[in-house]
Parts: sequence; C-alpha cells; structure tokens
Amino acid sequence: MSKRVSQLYGMDIYTERAEYVGKVEDVILNLETGEVMRLSLKSLKGNTLPSEEVRKIIMEESIGYNDVIRVGDVILSRRNPLKEGKKKKAVFKEE
Repeated sequence: MSKRVSQLYGMDIYTERAEYVGKVEDVILNLETGEVMRLSLKSLKGNTLPSEEVRKIIMEESIGYNDVIRVGDVILSRRNPLKEGKKKKAVFKEE
C-alpha cells in the first residue's frame, strides 16, 4: 500500500496500546533515498537542519518511521515519544 506524503499531514497517531499521541504536523524526508524518516508532532515552519531547536523538536516530538506499525485511517506507532521523552533523551544522528 502506498500513500502520498501530503496525505500523512493531519493524520491522528495512536500507540499500539490505543494511547492518543497527536497529529502529524510535518514529515521529515531523506532526500537522497526519498524515504520518510520521521513524523513530527510539531510544525517545523520551514526550518532546516541542524538548528538546535529543530533537533530538540525532532527528537522529543516526533516518531521515527521505523516505529510506525501501520498507516490506514490512523497511524499506529510502537511508542509514544511525548511519554518516553520525559524518561530519556534521544541522541540525534546526522547522516
């Protein structure tokens, strides 16, 4: 199944335990491979990497696409970054 990136915007995100996470506000792409890397819960408003504020938003208020279980009427994720962000800090890796 495929979707256009524009269809991801505004979609609700839930964990596999049915916890509401938020809505997709921005999509972060790997321009070299054309793959979706992360779904952001906060709009990045035209910012580009690697601004420290943008890095913080990306790591604390986004979901890595590898954590996405399924995309249908809603997006199902393995984890809730807002809940886990309080427990531990992620390290941003530039590629």
